[in-house]
Amino acid sequence: MASRSRTLLRQKLQYLHSAYIDLRLFLTGKSDPELPPMRLRFVGAGDFRYVGDNLVNVLTTIGGLKPKDRVLDIGSGVGRVALPLTKVLTGTYDGFDVVRSGVRWCQRRITSRHPNFRFRHANLYNSFYNRRGVAASRYRFPYGEASFDFAFATSVFTHLDVASTANYLNEAHRVLRPGGRLLATFFILGAGHVPGFDFQHRYDGYALLDPEIPDAAIAFDADKLRELVPEWRWSVLRVERGLWTGANGPTFQDTVVLEKIKGS
Repeated sequence: MASRSRTLLRQKLQYLHSAYIDLRLFLTGKSDPELPPMRLRFVGAGDFRYVGDNLVNVLTTIGGLKPKDRVLDIGSGVGRVALPLTKVLTGTYDGFDVVRSGVRWCQRRITSRHPNFRFRHANLYNSFYNRRGVAASRYRFPYGEASFDFAFATSVFTHLDVASTANYLNEAHRVLRPGGRLLATFFILGAGHVPGFDFQHRYDGYALLDPEIPDAAIAFDADKLRELVPEWRWSVLRVERGLWTGANGPTFQDTVVLEKIKGS
């Protein structure tokens, strides 16, 4: 509990610091109206615009996303990927996220300009953002079967336990058309890691950075991932090791591209 309390306190202090920066930018006329305010950028470190542009490049060059695809963003955050995707996607985009403030910002600032981009709030349990929601292991994506050509989940499976990961993979399979693709990022255990990502707390098929905050970061054994994406349901098209392993990867986490097998 002490570790979780420290993390929550750190998040609150970061929010206050970001709100102070927002105020200074506003008073000096340096706010960027195209981007969400600093206090809403809960989606990770790095330059917001650069990371978003890079992820769109990964989706297109590694994942094979096409301009006319029907796209699902599993964990859409505050539009870090959706914003640059508006420049290349002429099909449809649907995203859902647990953080209501991020969804509202996207609805106001993205959907209003790009009606083919839609966002939903998911009432999911999250130890930091929503303590009364439905467990991710039981959540049903709010879309029909075979609704999408392409789905992606960046920095989502790195925060879900095994049961929730299995459910999300099953749901992604359900909503993708036969032959549709899923690009997802993971921490896959293996040789090498950068300092701070040693995942010393090992369990059956996975490891945690901090057992007191299990959803802070989780890494999977390769065998466990193969179990979660059986070959009769998914074809593994590509695996790119991430920067966290010391490799010269396209993203910090490991990138996996799956294709839904026809008839599965």
